[in-house]
Amino acid sequence: MQGWLDDQYQAHLGAPIVPAGYRHGRAGRLEDDCRVDCWVRLDNECLKAVCFEVFGSLEAVRMAGWLGHQLTGAPIARAEAVTGRWLAESLAVSAVAKTQALVIEDALRSALAAEEVKGGGC
Repeated sequence: MQGWLDDQYQAHLGAPIVPAGYRHGRAGRLEDDCRVDCWVRLDNECLKAVCFEVFGSLEAVRMAGWLGHQLTGAPIARAEAVTGRWLAESLAVSAVAKTQALVIEDALRSALAAEEVKGGGC
């Protein structure tokens, strides 16, 4: 691992340059020190791309990047099984970050339930 986040995980951080074709979900609040936007692109029953914008702790950024890497190419059912508890336990995060793992889960679920973005905006 290079520093606090591998390059392979960094690829899953940030909004897509062209959001058309993605589904977008959001959870949390900046006022609560954690807001997460999730972007997923589906291809039949598979997750073609998963990325997160994280406004929170470095641990939250690390969890989201790791999760995006784990889910890209996976069946949608795998994403639907993700829980904040599983995410926090998988990466052995701090007590504070466990709450942020729930925000990541909520953003993912919101994106999975959203309509596909049409055009250039969301």
